This record gives sequence, structure tokens and C-alpha cells, in this order.
Amino acid sequence: MHAMDWVRQSLGSDWKAFENVLKTALDSPYALLSVLDEYILNKPGKQIRPALALSAAGVCGTPGSLSHAVAAIAEMIHTASLLHDDVADNAQTRRGKESVQKQFGPHAAIVLGDFWLARAFQVLLQHNGTHLLPLYADVIEDLSQGELFQMEKAKTLDVTPIEYYTICKKKTASLFYAAIMSGAMSVPEKEKAAEFKPLLEHAAYHMGMAFQIRDDLEDLQADLAESKMTLPLLGALVHAGDQQHRPQVKTWIHSLEQGNNASMEPLLGFVEKHKGREYALQVLNHHTDSAREQLGRLPDSVWKECLLVLSGM
Repeated sequence: MHAMDWVRQSLGSDWKAFENVLKTALDSPYALLSVLDEYILNKPGKQIRPALALSAAGVCGTPGSLSHAVAAIAEMIHTASLLHDDVADNAQTRRGKESVQKQFGPHAAIVLGDFWLARAFQVLLQHNGTHLLPLYADVIEDLSQGELFQMEKAKTLDVTPIEYYTICKKKTASLFYAAIMSGAMSVPEKEKAAEFKPLLEHAAYHMGMAFQIRDDLEDLQADLAESKMTLPLLGALVHAGDQQHRPQVKTWIHSLEQGNNASMEPLLGFVEKHKGREYALQVLNHHTDSAREQLGRLPDSVWKECLLVLSGM
């Protein structure tokens, strides 16, 4: 059984309740909206963020309707950010099929992202979750800043490892944090939630960072094609000598931008020669180990097991 299938099964009726909230939230009388929503929901991705929210709720107490709502909200904010990112990146595919912006046009993708964000806040209000508004306002600000910063660095190509970590924190770890903390704050057992808050906060950060670095290791070639310098390339520059080699790396990337695909081979060769993947893997393992160390201090339960499984994804 795939790890995520095990998590879904373990979350049982809470997972089913989350799916119902999500489906109901996206109901619309408008034909085009319904077509777009169905297009996305038919291939929903792993849905890690809702699983994080529900698992954190279970660790802290008794998941209820607000827990199911915050799980849906985490997925809706995530999907909205992907819809907008795909327009910014002119991405042709998403989750193994044509992206919404490719299939229906960038205008439809932007408006659909807006719709999902609006509906996310309506769900929050319907489930009396207004105390969580600051959390979501912060995460949407972080997602936007992270994307803008990444776009800026794709132009200048002068991103440092520290700046890369800032982008990871804003674009990915921030939503892991919001998912986990909203789950913890959605249960009636406030004292228990307050007790576990520091552990969950640290775990959320490290899980988000690990998730993004793992993603960047898998997507290295696609990222380079979009002028994104991620950790495998930055690690190779650290090993090789940044000042000496960055001008050449920039030349290869500019050449790719002009449609010269032959530059991909020397770029990937540079990463391999200077052990960039190994560098990234070391940082990834640090974050995974740190997350598991924090989670290990929680009391044993199926919810804790779910979080431990999710920390490796």
C-alpha cells in the first residue's frame, strides 16, 4: 500500500468528512466553474496538507467539523497558489495532465484561483473559525512574497543558498505550518494543543523544507528550464567555487532561455561533477531527521504515526 493511502485509511471517517467539506465548498451553479473544479478534483494530487491538518488535530484532541474545514482550507489555498503559479511559470502540465491555464487559458486559471481562495474564507466563517484568520492571512502573504522573490531571482540568477531557503520557507513550509497549526487549534482541547504547539511548529517547518528540497531534486531539469536555481545547482556551486563558476552557469541558463536546449547537458553535468545532488540530499536529511525528532516526543497514537509517515513524503 502506498504511504499516502495508508494515511488516508488511518484517518478514516475524518478523511471522508474533509472530502465532503471540500466537495460542498466548490459547488457552483456556473457551468464553467463546475467544469474547472471537476477537472482539478479528478486528479487531486497527494493532498498532504489536509492530512497534516487532520493528523495534528488528532494529536491534540478530538477532530471535529472545524478540523475537517481547516483540512479543506489548506487544500484550497494550496490549489489556488498552484493555479496562479502555473500562469506565472507558463506551466503546460500539472499532476500528469495539462494545467488549467494550458487547457482553459491563463485568465480562467487566475479567476479560478481567486474563487478557491474566496471559498476557503467562506468555509472558515461557516465553521466559526475566525480565530484562525491571522494564520491564513500570513500564509497567503508568504506564498505571494515567496513567488515574487523567486521570479526576481530567476531574472538576476544571483540567488544564494540562504535566499533559496527563504523561498522554500515562504512558498512551502509556511503552508505546512498553517495546515498543522490550524489543525492543532481546531480541537476543543486547548491546553493539550498549547502543550504540543512548540513541537508541532518546529516539525512543520522542517517537514515543509524537506518536502520542497525533495521536490527540487526530482524537478531539477524542469526548474533549470524555467531559470530557477534550486539547491542541487547551488550545492554544486558551493562545492566548485561560486565566484569562479557562477558566470558560466548564468551563461548556460541564458542560453536555455533563448531556446538552445544543448546547454542543459553541461548544466546537469556540472551538478553531477560537483556533487550538487549529494549536497541537497544532506540538507534534506537534516530537515527530515529534525522533523522526526520533534514528532518523536509526541505521545504514541495513530495520528503521530500519520505525521511520521508524512514527514518522509
